[in-house]
Amino acid sequence: MSKTNKVYIYYDAKTDYLEVSSGKSKTVSEDIGDGIFVLKNLRGSAVGHGIIDASERMEKLDFLDPLVKFAVQVKIKRLQRGFTQAQLAKRMGIGLLPCQRLESGQNNPTLKTILKLKEVLPEVSVDDLLAS
Repeated sequence: MSKTNKVYIYYDAKTDYLEVSSGKSKTVSEDIGDGIFVLKNLRGSAVGHGIIDASERMEKLDFLDPLVKFAVQVKIKRLQRGFTQAQLAKRMGIGLLPCQRLESGQNNPTLKTILKLKEVLPEVSVDDLLAS
């Protein structure tokens, strides 16, 4: 059985700061320029990335897996609209769990779910999903 890393996405809407990591124990960050950081654990191994001004610099997130980048966009746009996950799910006409999965970066959303999402958050781009 193969071990899969869970992706953790943290976005602070007040500071417009984003962290995407595969482990929760982040202690060190290494600035790689242009407001992008490599997050490291205590052993110095890279566990993810951080970015300042994330919502305005989505093009700088190209280092992320397309599903994770999509999940990040969904979360940022949802927070900018002031919706909770439950409110977004209700507006989309889906359950809370499928809505939470949109922000997990762990699974492929169905076309039906993407179309419902685009009705509520039309500014979310699916271009990266289609290219992958």
